[in-house]
Amino acid sequence: MLYAFPSLKWMQSTWAGVDSIFGNLDRAKPLPSYKLTRFAGTFGVHMREYVIGHIIAWERTFDELREDQAKKQWHGLLRANYRLLSSLSIGILGVGDIGKHVAEACKVFGMTVWGLVRQDLPKEKRSPHVDHYRQIDGLCELLQNCDYVCNVLPSTSLSRGLLNGNMLENCKQKKSVFINIGRGDVISEQTLMGALRKEWISGAVLDVFPTEPLAEDSELWDMKQVKITPHISAISFPEEVADIFSENYEKYVKGEDLNYVVDWEQGY
Repeated sequence: MLYAFPSLKWMQSTWAGVDSIFGNLDRAKPLPSYKLTRFAGTFGVHMREYVIGHIIAWERTFDELREDQAKKQWHGLLRANYRLLSSLSIGILGVGDIGKHVAEACKVFGMTVWGLVRQDLPKEKRSPHVDHYRQIDGLCELLQNCDYVCNVLPSTSLSRGLLNGNMLENCKQKKSVFINIGRGDVISEQTLMGALRKEWISGAVLDVFPTEPLAEDSELWDMKQVKITPHISAISFPEEVADIFSENYEKYVKGEDLNYVVDWEQGY
């Protein structure tokens, strides 16, 4: 389909991620010449609520409290052992549109925010809600300093397998919780389960996986320290898609630069 319309000038995607589009590229052919724009500018609001909700639920042991209630057990001293978010740090892998929204929400609660970016950013492009910026060569330092690690990276040649191998061993002192709302292929399932078993990380909140839906026989389903959601941290509301498209359409007919243009060379 990507090559079916030779006169096409512009295509608007209704998803933030474009890896499925790039997966259908014919590498034997030149890259498409038309503009591709992605759906963006709204998912950050959805995803920051997902991240903050899970962090609060983790720190205040909501799951355990529900189990106590089901068993009619009163564990006041046990469940009163929690941490304030203002004492915690989070590392956000990918501080683009979505990552900046997550950073802003975390900063509202007083968290220390670390951000991973592909290249050094000038001051005017940095988020005021990110305390420490690091590039890929500073990933180990970021992991060593964060109580939570939140992946927001798209699937690209640079991000695929970024956390494979022993990378998460850098989390073992903090016993970080790993949150993945970006793309599942940033880490393999076996690597993630290994990090959990070795207690390099204390838990994982997973909305995306290398293969979806997650296989019924995956061991992740049965790991108590893992929370699984079916790729719903952010969905495309029809009215939001219409707003993004109409704004870009107005720009297109006026000959103005479009919002959220995808770089065919970079893959995002």
